[in-house]
Amino acid sequence: MCFWIAFVLLLGPGTPDSAPRGGRAWSAEKGTPAPAAPAGQPADSAAADTLPMRLARVAVVGEGGSEERRLVEPAGVAVDAFGQIFVTDAAQNRVQLYDARGRWITGAGTLGSDPGQLRRPGAVASLGHFGVAVLDRENWRVVTYDLHGRLAGTLVDLADPSLTESIGRVEPVTLAADRGGAVYVADADRDRLLVFDFSGRYVRSIGGYGTLAGSFRGLSGVAVAPRGELAAADRLHGRIQRIDAGGRVLGAWSLPGGPSRGALAVAVDDSERVAVADEDGGRVWVFDRTGRLLAAGSGFASPRSLAFAPDGTLLVAEAGAGRVCRLTLEVSRGPRRG
Repeated sequence: MCFWIAFVLLLGPGTPDSAPRGGRAWSAEKGTPAPAAPAGQPADSAAADTLPMRLARVAVVGEGGSEERRLVEPAGVAVDAFGQIFVTDAAQNRVQLYDARGRWITGAGTLGSDPGQLRRPGAVASLGHFGVAVLDRENWRVVTYDLHGRLAGTLVDLADPSLTESIGRVEPVTLAADRGGAVYVADADRDRLLVFDFSGRYVRSIGGYGTLAGSFRGLSGVAVAPRGELAAADRLHGRIQRIDAGGRVLGAWSLPGGPSRGALAVAVDDSERVAVADEDGGRVWVFDRTGRLLAAGSGFASPRSLAFAPDGTLLVAEAGAGRVCRLTLEVSRGPRRG
């Protein structure tokens, strides 16, 4: 069962691209690290009553019920404009659809490579009012579903010879989409973002392997902000970079946990707050758009994906627990007495 998870809210004025508390700022111009700020530590639930804010569990999705409805290994989560929740299950090779209250509606997918079948589906991203895009990882393709959970078709075939002739070998690890339907696929093989338009046509790539600003080492997470900016995480640097649609770096900061061995999931809300989940360490951080650490929590069971809902709550797909938790920030009442 999900338990209360304490969050630390760090207040105070800041400037764009200033050093986050608990991390270090990166120079977007030179791509070199600035002096480290004092290291911060994720809060644990034992200190919940001493913190100014806490994160409360308000719902759990995917636990219990029939085998058809129960989640085993949730690998991706997305919320559409109506609050419906789409969850990919890598173990069951399915896409599950729940309503805004977390009640199961339908599911689709079986193991295989034919239309309607999936192999270890991963990230899922909302395509606005059109449906969702799902990364069918071991079939090397991006497939789409409508808002009723019905298969719409294949948007991008990453194994298509006509495409691989242009982009080469691809190891897709996650994806994101903007409100216009453009899709960004993270390629771990060459540490780059592959950009496709709403029709699935390849447009360009962003990034590449390296240490400077605008490049990545261990690219593992990406999300799109409301105005089309990207937030990308590379685990070997343990950093987040904000990048415009053309690939220009707008700002960057390091994560309190440093380099990560597991995936780093990213989500951005309408206020441009950036949530990051460390799968290996079971931690979640929330930053403002400049990289200032707003909140930090631990105790998650292999958090593999994040999504903000229209109501401002944060959904966390815990692959190690077979569930999706819906969380909301609350003001702490202070330490208990007696």
